[in-house]
Parts: sequence; C-alpha cells; structure tokens
Amino acid sequence: MKTLIAISLSTATFLFLIFIASLFAAQSAHANASIDGSEKIVETQALIGLEQYVDSLIERGMTQHSIPGVTLAIVKDGDVALLKGYGYADVSGRKKVDPHTTLFRIGSITKTMTAIAVMQLVEQGKLALDVDINDYLTEFKIPNTFEAPITIAALLSHRAGFEEADAGHLISDQPEHMLSTPEYLAKYMPKRIWPVGYNMSYSNYGFGLLGYLVEQKSGMDLASYMKQNMFAPLAMQNSTLREPLGSSYGAANMNDTLRQQLATGYFKDTVGRNLAKPFEFLGHIGGAGAASSTAHDMALYMRALMRQNNQLVTPLTNESMKHRLYDDRSLAADVVHGMFEGHFRGHHYYHHSGATLTFSSNMVIYPELQLGIFIASNMVGGAAHLADSLPKVILHKYYQSKPLKLVESTAAGAYSQFLSVPVATRKLEEYTGSWLSTRRSYTQLEKMAALDSSVTISLDAQGDLKMRRLGSNVSFKLKRLQENVFQAESYHGSIFYFYPDSSGKIARFSASMWSGDYEKMSLSQSPFFFYFVLVLASLLALSTLILTGNRKSRVKRLSIFENTACISAGLILVTVIGFIFMNSGLVLDEYNFLLNFPTLEVKLLLCFVLVVGFTTLVKVVGLAFIWRMVELGWMHKLLYSIFTLSCISFLYVFWVWNAIGFNYIS
Repeated sequence: MKTLIAISLSTATFLFLIFIASLFAAQSAHANASIDGSEKIVETQALIGLEQYVDSLIERGMTQHSIPGVTLAIVKDGDVALLKGYGYADVSGRKKVDPHTTLFRIGSITKTMTAIAVMQLVEQGKLALDVDINDYLTEFKIPNTFEAPITIAALLSHRAGFEEADAGHLISDQPEHMLSTPEYLAKYMPKRIWPVGYNMSYSNYGFGLLGYLVEQKSGMDLASYMKQNMFAPLAMQNSTLREPLGSSYGAANMNDTLRQQLATGYFKDTVGRNLAKPFEFLGHIGGAGAASSTAHDMALYMRALMRQNNQLVTPLTNESMKHRLYDDRSLAADVVHGMFEGHFRGHHYYHHSGATLTFSSNMVIYPELQLGIFIASNMVGGAAHLADSLPKVILHKYYQSKPLKLVESTAAGAYSQFLSVPVATRKLEEYTGSWLSTRRSYTQLEKMAALDSSVTISLDAQGDLKMRRLGSNVSFKLKRLQENVFQAESYHGSIFYFYPDSSGKIARFSASMWSGDYEKMSLSQSPFFFYFVLVLASLLALSTLILTGNRKSRVKRLSIFENTACISAGLILVTVIGFIFMNSGLVLDEYNFLLNFPTLEVKLLLCFVLVVGFTTLVKVVGLAFIWRMVELGWMHKLLYSIFTLSCISFLYVFWVWNAIGFNYIS
C-alpha cells in the first residue's frame, strides 16, 4: 500500500512538473512567436463584436469611396484581435488582399522605423542626438542659415526648420530617374525657414537625411540595414525597403517573391474610375517612406512597439523614445523620436500615417490600453479618410473618454511664454485672422498648394472665438482655459496653444489633433486676399473687353495701349481660370500633374503671368497717353487706370505665392 501511494505521489509530482514546464514553454513560445496563419485570433472582453463592427465600417467605406483593397491588423494586449484583408490587391487579376502576404506601401510610417535605426546607432556610440549633423556629412553640407546647428534630435522631432518643397521629385515612376540618396539630398535641399527648435514643421527631407546617416555610420545601404536590424529580429519576413528597380540593379532590386506579392496602387481619374498605376519609387529618400509591408508584419511591429523589451533597442532607450525631445507644449500634438504623440478623447496615443500617390496607411498605438491599429489601402482620397477615422471610431465605441488635465511645462523656450502670463488678459480679437500650416513651401511654386488649406478664426455673433478650415464645413467654438490656451467645444475637445512673437503679438498656434504648427498671415499674404484680387482683376478684365469691344465697333482703329489692355485682360481671364483649376486638382491628368509638377500646362500658365507683367508695364507707360486722348470718354480712361492698378495687384499676389514664373521655365 505504501509503495502504491509512493508511486502515485511520484507520478502526480512528475505530471505536475511536466504541466508547469509546458506552461512555461508555451508562455515563452508565445512571447517569441510570429503571427502565422494558424494562430488563433483573440477576441478580448474589451473588444466584443470587433470583427463585425470593423467589417461594416470598412465595407461601407470601400463602397462609398470605391476603394479597391484594404488590409488591417489590430493588436490588443500582445495578441492579434483582428487580422484581415478586404477587396483586391489587383483588380484586373482578381487577386484578393491577403493580410499575411500582400505588401502595401506604408509611406511615412517608414519614419518610425528610421527613428529606431538611428537610436540603435546612438546606443552603439556611432551617432549622438546633440551633434551638428554636418559633422557626419561628407558628400554635402547643410548651409548654416541660422546660428544653431541642425542636430539629430531636431530631425527626429521635425524641428530642423526646413520648408517642404518636394513636389515633382519626391516620387518617381521610372527607376532610371532615381538618384542615389546623397545625390538627391544635395540636389533637392530645401531652404531653412526657421531656427532649430522654433516650431514643428513636418519634413520628408529631414528623415531622408536620417536614413542617409544610418547608411553612413553603419556601412550598409538602408534597405539592408533594416532587413538585418529591424525586420529579421521581429520575423517580419514580408517587409522591405527595396523596390522593383529591375534585374540590372542586382542586390538593390526587390526579390521576385516580394515583387509578386505587391498590391497594385490605384488613382481615381476625373470621371471617378480607379486606374492602376505603376510602382512609385521612393528609394532615393528611403528613410522617409520607402517601406512596403503586410498587415501581419505590421502586427508584429506594433506588438514590439508596445513592449518594454522590443528586441530592437534596450529597455532604457525604448523608454526614452516615448518622451519628447522638445518638452515645450504639454497637450499639443508633437513628435517623439519619429512618432506623433498626443491625446485623443483623453487617451494617450502614438501614431503615424503614410501616403504615396496611390497608397494610404495609418498606425495608431494606445500604450495605456495596449491597443495597436494598422490599416492600409491601395488608393488615396477617401481611403485616407477611412485610414484616419477607423482608429478613432474604434476607440469611441469601445472606450470611454477620459478628462484632459492641463500640464504646465517647465521647459524654457519658444512655446512656454504663456505659462507665466495671467489668465484672460488678452482680447479675443488678438486670436482672430487667417492661419496657414508651417508644413508648406515658402520659396517654391508649390506654396500655392496652401491656398486651399488655411484656417480662419473669427468672432461669432455671441462674441466667442470660432475656428473653421477653408474648404471644410467643420467649424467649432474655442473655449478659453487659460491665457493663450483654448479647447474646442466639439472636435473631440482638442487643445489649442497660441504663442506670441518677440513683440508680444499672437503669431502661431499648435493643436492636439493637427501634426504641425500654424502661423498667422497678414492680409496681403492671406489666401483671402489672393482670391479677392483674382476676382477683382477678372471682373475688371471682363469689363475692359466688353467696353473696348464696344468702342472698336464705333472707331476705325484702337490705340496700341487699348489693344494691349485687351491682350492683358484676356490673359488674366485665362490665367485665373487655369490656376483655379490647377489648385483645385481639376486638371486633365491629376496623377501626372502631381508626379511631374510643374507640368507643361503649369509652365504655360506661368508664361501667361510673365506676359501679363510685360503688358502691365506697357499700360503703365500708356496712362499719360490715354488721359490725353480727347476722343476717349472718361469711363474708358477711368476703367483703363483701375484695370492697370488691378494688374499690378494681380502680379503682386502671384509674386507673393511664388508664381511669377521665371524661376520655373526650363
């Protein structure tokens, strides 16, 4: 009996030890396993009904916006809550989206990976956050426009002060047009508009520089570095920065397996058809947006980002990357080592979206909820709206809002002046005006793209501040919380910080839902003034043509100055119509327009503006002659004079918006 009991106890102990060991092994395997097709999708208590809810949202969005395909990954508490593909990776071939194998371009989400690569080299002592980047650059240098040098910390935070000027060369559809990274960075270097740290202005060029520094200090091309140090440790087998350049490019070419898994990008034409477009090459500025990946791999990536030990950097570095390098705007959105950081409905988030001309994507991580959401589509437009809105509506459905608390920054600098000023001493009128994003060109023709993206702040009938974005029906009141700090009474309660300039006047604001700063424009620099002058010049041009045509029917011959006025009037009407269509995207081939800006039709319009300049000079000379013409009535003389002044104003606003033309005719 004792022997039987002893055997039973021994057996029970042995089985118990096996059970414990199996649990340990399962836990260890779970911590290191990739998310393969056989892994069970976990529906947590917090996300009951998630798949059905998301299915309805995506299917409705795809129908509404004619989106070809969507891929999605949602991670919760380290498990996959949803991994799914919708629609087609290639419509003509009826190839469905597979979340495990279909590669989508993720655009600027690449920047989050570039930031990690930089920090890996910082850990190795090969790079330093506070060193002048010119100390690392050998093939070209960044001009010392301002006293303070550009540092890696500034680049990681989009605080280097570069304008955005990459239209027509950021993306190419021809591999033979691609430059090497140093060639591209040297040739298309944007102007520095602000001192380092002064404000936040998103910069593709800045992250192109960071990618190049990774190459310089690692001795590897960026695609190889990412494969070895980013994708391999996380088992992201279907992710790459390589592009299908062609077999002649050897090892730099994307391998055949991944190339065959690429989703086709689509662009909607003027009649609403989705047209398949060729691959978009971004490798010359790869650190800013060249990556392609699958929903499966992005689930692995998000899971790693939400872990303390993510296998990419040390826990200490990982923790530091969650904090802002410029601690000067407590609740306004800002950048932490390549990711935007802020609050939505009171919940802390990190996120980055991405877009090419034919792909849109978004990745949002809520660290306190251990929730990560990735979505990508092989189209832009409505697809970008879906990618932006989906994480928000998921949070809205499954999690209650949390109250926001103002946290006063102790940092000294351009953004902290308001903290020492008594509450409500400024008049609300000081915050009104027209505002433009600092993410724009200041010296190039593409500055005109900002014409339809301004923000206006005005006083309503009740004397409250009201904010509205041009071209949008969305408007909301601003409630003052403290001096220079306001909260939207709608729009998810976003926080707005207004900053005075050196003279004490309100000059800029940042917000918790927009990834950048906005600066106040004078009347002559505002979109309103531009359109006002265009309307006035058009009406006067039309009046000139009508009155001069009427006079021509009664006289044998018009003077050279009257004929010049007619030519100028016709050119102004054509130019105004052309630029309105151009800035509204109503062009014959919008895809070609965006890819190859400035296109031939744009250059032609710029030539028209130059001719208007020449005819205006002739009209100014002819003013004295016109007023001495006895046979010419006073109405014609007055109209000629006013029209000449309007032509000068016309040229002035086009000069303000960098569209006079001589810099772009080539």
